[in-house]
Amino acid sequence: MRDKLGECIGTFSYFILKKRRLQALENLTYAFPDLSRSELQKIAKGSFQNLGITFLELLAMKKFTDAELHKIIKYENIELINDTYAEGNGVMFLSGHYGNWELLAYSVGAFTNIPATIIVKPQSNSFADAVLNSYRTSRGNKIVSMYSAARTIISVITKGEAIALLVDQAATEDKDLFINFFNRPASTYKVVAELALRFHIPIIMGFSVRLADGTYSVKLKKINYSDLKNNKSGVLELTHRHVKVLEDMIKQRPELWAWMHRRWKHRKK
Repeated sequence: MRDKLGECIGTFSYFILKKRRLQALENLTYAFPDLSRSELQKIAKGSFQNLGITFLELLAMKKFTDAELHKIIKYENIELINDTYAEGNGVMFLSGHYGNWELLAYSVGAFTNIPATIIVKPQSNSFADAVLNSYRTSRGNKIVSMYSAARTIISVITKGEAIALLVDQAATEDKDLFINFFNRPASTYKVVAELALRFHIPIIMGFSVRLADGTYSVKLKKINYSDLKNNKSGVLELTHRHVKVLEDMIKQRPELWAWMHRRWKHRKK
């Protein structure tokens, strides 16, 4: 029922939010130049429907019992988190606006009892931001704004704790790296690679894949960077690696990613 209603909300949004719809189709045209217009439209509509489902599931998250949560989202290798965290260097969780990323972060804390400090971009509406964060933190996770996160991140890292963030948002135009993402250079935050290389923090990436029955499957992947040095070329290469993991994941189920965002709004000078 929740999935069907979410699809309806997403379909309605697809047709009335013209600017966002056109943005999604433009992004998809660059990303999949060999697909027909109808195929691109199908992916774009699916992307809006995914957001509708994600929104309704977010509203229901705090009501899920542990048993319900374990039925809704299943991890193939959850032990990777516990084993990595036990090493004592903390862990950095990376994901993107794919599937239900909110449920992903929520369930990691519930399944592992390892609370994460989640770096988020605040909503423009302060009331909506407060409500959203109340859901995000209801299982022990903490929230810090990306605009004031530097000191908190360093503190969390030096304590060997967990950091979580989404790596598919547009970074700055002049201070970050332009990494090729779906056939176009995209401004990408370099802080992930800088922190990992400086403090030797293990990186685990995960994405919630929605299945036909409305549940989710997650397979975690640890990014190997043992061959890289803590310098500019190391930062560049590690950033390429985590962006490649994200892109490969999106290619498997492109309708599960948020194509309506202005991911490529900055131009490489």
